[in-house]
Amino acid sequence: MDKEVCYSRMESIIDSSALLRSIDAMGVGMAIIDPNLKDNPLVYVNRGFEQITGYSREEVLMRNGGFLYGEETDRRLVNIIQKAIQENRMDKVTFKNYKKDGSSFWNQFIISPVPDPDGKPGYFVGLQFDVTEEMEERNASDQKMRQLSYFDPVTGLLNMNRFKEVVRSELAATESEHKTAAILRINLNKFRYINESYGEGAGNELLARVGERIRAYFSEDTPICRSFADDFIILLPRLDDPLHIHRAASGLNELLKQPYTVLGEEIGVGFGMGISIFPDDGGDVPVLLKHAELAMKEAKGASLGDPHYFDYYLMDKLLERVQIEKKLPRALAVGEFELFYQPKVDLATRTLTGLEALIRWNDPAQGLVSPASFIPIAEESGFIVELGEWVLWEACRTNKRWQDAGYPKLPVSVNVSAVQFRHPQFVRTVEAVLEQTGLEPRYLELEVTESLLNDPVLIKDRLDSLEQRGISLSVDDFGTGYSSIYYLKELPLQVLKIDRTFVRNTPASPRDNSLLLSIIQLGKSLGLTVLAEGVETKEQFDFLRQHDCDQIQGFYYSRPVDSETMEEMLRISRI
Repeated sequence: MDKEVCYSRMESIIDSSALLRSIDAMGVGMAIIDPNLKDNPLVYVNRGFEQITGYSREEVLMRNGGFLYGEETDRRLVNIIQKAIQENRMDKVTFKNYKKDGSSFWNQFIISPVPDPDGKPGYFVGLQFDVTEEMEERNASDQKMRQLSYFDPVTGLLNMNRFKEVVRSELAATESEHKTAAILRINLNKFRYINESYGEGAGNELLARVGERIRAYFSEDTPICRSFADDFIILLPRLDDPLHIHRAASGLNELLKQPYTVLGEEIGVGFGMGISIFPDDGGDVPVLLKHAELAMKEAKGASLGDPHYFDYYLMDKLLERVQIEKKLPRALAVGEFELFYQPKVDLATRTLTGLEALIRWNDPAQGLVSPASFIPIAEESGFIVELGEWVLWEACRTNKRWQDAGYPKLPVSVNVSAVQFRHPQFVRTVEAVLEQTGLEPRYLELEVTESLLNDPVLIKDRLDSLEQRGISLSVDDFGTGYSSIYYLKELPLQVLKIDRTFVRNTPASPRDNSLLLSIIQLGKSLGLTVLAEGVETKEQFDFLRQHDCDQIQGFYYSRPVDSETMEEMLRISRI
């Protein structure tokens, strides 16, 4: 059958030139397929088909429609059309087709059978709609949704959910190839203070810079994730040589130590890096991530400068930590905590000027437990708020009892955790304790850590409120944080406590001597009382006295002592 006969025959089938003109005007492509001929050829196409595809009628008649297919045509959808013809039924697909000039378009193709007078398969009519614009808009939307679903908006790295999916797949491949893999987990130090000091925009810029360094260091296909805030995770899969883990981690460690430029200012950022290895440290994603996190926290807690590998002793530490967390509320309820006191001494007169309350835990199994072992756990769990309130109440109650017994009226200082200080009811709690114990506000001194000074808006309002009530305020461990001198000047502080690390090597170290003298002079210039902690020798005592330090605290005069011993010292009240 030649093309002219074929075309004439199709016109007689359609039997309406008006219908043809109407379909052409709509821009809809129409093709008629004869399923009774070999290869199911096209036996009719309209003008809309020609306009959409760029092919003329003469070029396509008696050809199978496969000439519209290309490398991105989904063959699964082609099979659906072929199966519809075989089963003499209607179907619809949307797939990518190609025009005569080689360009692609999205073709929504609807095919439906037309039976002959005997009810047998006669022809198939196919309607063709160019939906390229709609598909591109949908694909752009899908891409945006994928971006939101898979990637972190700040760094462009994978988010945690997608990262876990990728890691799960990569570990399966690593195991099948009998290779090893590693999880590297990195957490920045005190990132919150950067946000508070420079603003959230600067914090996000820093996170983006860290992400860029990590991404540039590894190959393009390395799975990298920003899981939350300042936490980054890298997977090194399918490794033949375990030494590659050490080389990669060490190199990245050195790279991330380099300063960053944020808002035109160069800043250094510390971090901890922990590593867990597959399959030695775990066989699934949650375990490996948790073990890398434990190693990372160990690196941060111990101030390690190098990557830290997971070891099962960390699990023992974690279990011990969990046990302590569980025991703390019971220990408070049954009276296992007590306060020790460490005197403060005036360098010029060598008389007691105050005392600092320090908590101790009398655990029935372990004996006397240092606060360094349980205070960080109490802070992380939030129990520090309740525990800190007890310390405040006990210190004020005991000091009032001593005063009522006729001993010298001295201020007692109480350390305030950052978690405790940020609690919305903190100021009210202090007021209530003073009311309940009857201690005058001037005989209470609250010590805040230097790191709190980086939150000047919150801390100033509360410090002002406390100062207005007559409570003395001091900054503890000065020199170990990142406080601004401006904040030190603007905040209502009365005492500057120099951290023991600046006293330890005095007077043997000229460098430490210079640093110590600078801090003393700074405090004096701001009108603050300057107290040096950790004074252990007569040489340190004499050096500080000669250089106008106001007060000292340390083993040279007295270690922290229980309340009975402190009461006896108050009786003597001089060196």
